[in-house]
Amino acid sequence: MRRIVCIASLVMMAAACGPKSGSKTPKDNYDADARSGPDAKRSSAQQLAVNKPHTDEVSYQNQDKTDWYQLELKGNAGVLTTLINWDNAASDVNIDVFDAFGAQIAASPVRGKGEKQKKMYTPIDKAGTYFVRVTAPAKTDGTVYTMEAQWQEPPAVVATPLPPPPADPVEEKPTRPRHEPRPPRERPERPAGETVQARVVSAYREGNNLMMYIDKGSAAGIKPGDSGTVLSGSGGEDPLDGGNFKIVKVIDANKCVGSASLRSIGKNNRVAITPSR
Repeated sequence: MRRIVCIASLVMMAAACGPKSGSKTPKDNYDADARSGPDAKRSSAQQLAVNKPHTDEVSYQNQDKTDWYQLELKGNAGVLTTLINWDNAASDVNIDVFDAFGAQIAASPVRGKGEKQKKMYTPIDKAGTYFVRVTAPAKTDGTVYTMEAQWQEPPAVVATPLPPPPADPVEEKPTRPRHEPRPPRERPERPAGETVQARVVSAYREGNNLMMYIDKGSAAGIKPGDSGTVLSGSGGEDPLDGGNFKIVKVIDANKCVGSASLRSIGKNNRVAITPSR
C-alpha cells in the first residue's frame, strides 16, 4: 500500500513540473521586435520630416523588425509619395501608411524580382497627422534602408513692403503684336487598339472595388474612362482572368487611378491601358 502511494505522488509531481496546457515553447515565444526599441509601436513613432531622406535599419533575425514614423502634413489635400530604397538585394521591405486613428490607408506595393526599391502613392483627403510603418516581413529579411515622404507643402508667407503710390497715368497708343500667336499643338492621336504598358505601384480595397495607383498619366494620353487589364505571367504578357479595370482619375502627367472588381492582384503588378481617341 505504501509503495502505491509513493508512485502516485511521483506521478502527480511530474505532471505539476511539466508544461501547462496551452503553454508556448521557446520557439513559439520568438519576438521579432524584442530589440526594436520604442519605435516598434505606433504610440512611440519617430517624427519624420517631409521631403528629407531618412536612413535606418530593420532586421527580422536581429529582432528589430518594425520602425514606425509620424508625419505632419500641412496644406491642402493631395498625394503623399513615399519612396524607399534598401541595400540587401536578397531582402524585401514593406512600407504601409496609416491615418491619425491607426487605420491603414495604403498597403505596400509588391516587390519586383531583384528590385531594391518601392514607390507608393497615397491620396490624402485633408492635412494632419499620418503614420508610416517600415517592416522586414520574413525571417530572411533585414537591411539598411533610406526612405523619403514627399509632400507638397504650402509656400511660406513672406512680408513685402507696400509699393509706392502710382504715378499719374500716361496715355499710350496701342501697339500691334509683332507676331501672331501660334495655335496650340494638338497631341497626335494614337492608332486604334494601341496600348500603354504601365505598373501598379500601390493598391487597396475601397468597398467592393480594388483601387490601383498606376505610374502613367496624362503624358501618356491616358484619360478618365479609359479601359485596361491586369497582366499575368512571369513577363506580364497574358491578361489576368477577370482583370479588366477602368481609369477613374488622372492625378498628373505620370500618375492615374484604376478601379477593378478583383479581390487582389497578387504579384501581378503590370497592366496594359488602351487610351481612348
